[in-house]
Amino acid sequence: MKITLLKMLATALCCSIVFVSCKKDDPVDNTPEKVKKMLFDWKIKSISVPKAGQPTVDSALTKVCMNDDVIRFNKTAFDFQDAANKCDSTIFYYSKGSWVYDLTNDSLKLNATNPAKYVSWKVVTLNDSVLKVRFVDSLNPAQKLNKTIEFKK
Repeated sequence: MKITLLKMLATALCCSIVFVSCKKDDPVDNTPEKVKKMLFDWKIKSISVPKAGQPTVDSALTKVCMNDDVIRFNKTAFDFQDAANKCDSTIFYYSKGSWVYDLTNDSLKLNATNPAKYVSWKVVTLNDSVLKVRFVDSLNPAQKLNKTIEFKK
């Protein structure tokens, strides 16, 4: 009986050691690289539209008050902040809401919450220091503008 009890204790001790020594694997991060590159604060570098009569030349819409404006992306939300130097929001739409990166179309889908508005930005450049997007601004349906926005970290 003592031998059986010792065998059961030895087995229990061995099993305990095995379970304690096992380490859970770290969770796998399946976040695409393009999405990881978005997860920063981006400052407006420039906003432009094609120049009237010269579609290959850009006209700058950037104002001095935009130099400190930031769009912050986290995993599910964005917050576009008109910082200390306040601008009017007629040139650019300041808001916050949710976003997703459409890998198939290489575009950002922004779903603003206040006021509700959906915007799709085509990603032209995305690297460790530059985010450049293009989109159709349809605030005035009679005059749709193709705007290009370049951000820097």
